[in-house]
Amino acid sequence: MVSSSEPPSTVDASKLTKLISLLSCGDLDEHEIARIADVCRQAVAEPAKALQTHYGAEAARVAQYDPSGVLAFIVFIELEDYFAVSDTVDELYEQVIDAFEQPLLPDYPYDDNNFNTINDFFKWVDQQLQTHHPKYCLINFGESYTHDFQVVLVHRSEVTEILALCSQLQLKAEPC
Repeated sequence: MVSSSEPPSTVDASKLTKLISLLSCGDLDEHEIARIADVCRQAVAEPAKALQTHYGAEAARVAQYDPSGVLAFIVFIELEDYFAVSDTVDELYEQVIDAFEQPLLPDYPYDDNNFNTINDFFKWVDQQLQTHHPKYCLINFGESYTHDFQVVLVHRSEVTEILALCSQLQLKAEPC
């Protein structure tokens, strides 16, 4: 797992823009990526002010109770459509299913599974993705303040680069 207890004092713009592009699987245009990166740079300089300005007073509290999580929080908010967040594994899996039109992933095996741990569940999901959508996998990213799970679907071939960038940018991330 990649994380740090101290917020970064500066942020490398090229690494940040590359990470945003990778987390969105290349779907965002350069202007949107630059806008998100700019908000992140503002938050490095003045976390509470940037969060208040862009997301409101409630978001600004993140700067107080989790200063090292501000950048990951911004990336999550801005890329929320790419994330799956849930308190239960079946709801999380339903969101993963919804990310794909064809081929469909199998339904969640409510009555027929061998999940003894969360890791067992994620291994099963990864097997389903490898079978039906081998280009993709899940990673845990950031810290959800309202849900038990916060994952993002990324290109499998880019996971090592994503995790390295997260480490360099002091963002919490790990394979599922």
